[in-house]
Amino acid sequence: MFNLPKQADYGLIILSLLIKQDKQTPLSSLIKTTKLPQRFLARIAATLVHSGLLKSKEGRVGGYIITKKINSISLYEYLKIFSGDVNFCSCKTDSCEYEAICQHKNFLQKRLNQLVTTQLKKVKLLELFK
Repeated sequence: MFNLPKQADYGLIILSLLIKQDKQTPLSSLIKTTKLPQRFLARIAATLVHSGLLKSKEGRVGGYIITKKINSISLYEYLKIFSGDVNFCSCKTDSCEYEAICQHKNFLQKRLNQLVTTQLKKVKLLELFK
């Protein structure tokens, strides 16, 4: 089943802090506020920079700032940054010992994923921070 990856969860925390700052914020300030390990936080921030949600600047007056992409990205697109496909079925292989009697795999893999994905695409990431 789908679980929100820690990176995606902590990424939301980082984004919420940076939205409130609305200015270049150093990594050290984010670390102080969140109490997250520096390497982990830096890796999440780098992923957000790579995805275009954050812009980074190096140096003494450097840090991170939100980009305009935050206005258009959906919650689904955000989740894909950290988890690839959003999947709601724990079946990971086509060969399952219960395949002959399983009545729900097809529904979960196709219909439920489609329904949830459609809804996640309708929610803008920015709505989480209002």
